[in-house]
Amino acid sequence: MKIEMVPVASLKHIEGFSIKRVQWLTSKITDEGIWNKPIALDDMHCLVLDGQHRMEVAKVLELKRIPAVRFSYATLQVWSLRPEKYEFTWEEVVKRALQGDTYPYKTVKHEFPKPFPLCRFDLGDLY
Repeated sequence: MKIEMVPVASLKHIEGFSIKRVQWLTSKITDEGIWNKPIALDDMHCLVLDGQHRMEVAKVLELKRIPAVRFSYATLQVWSLRPEKYEFTWEEVVKRALQGDTYPYKTVKHEFPKPFPLCRFDLGDLY
């Protein structure tokens, strides 16, 4: 799995996020001065499949780029953590995200083929 640097401005949410979690994670990352986990993106549209909170941290900190790994969305298993309210395919997730109609926080779940690689980028290098 290859880590690449992606512009924060190009990232798009597929679901909501927790403001409290963003605040906590912002403090953690700034205290450590290290970005140590890449976000997961689809390979076509820069949709954030995993890392909604880290994406928001990058915006709060006004970072220019962050580490990411890309996946072909069609190859991933995707399901709803709220099956009583939402059933969808990866195509529907993409369509809604591109329209700006994101799912609620903790709705879309993915199974990735391997655990994410760890990384270690000094925060100062991401501005």
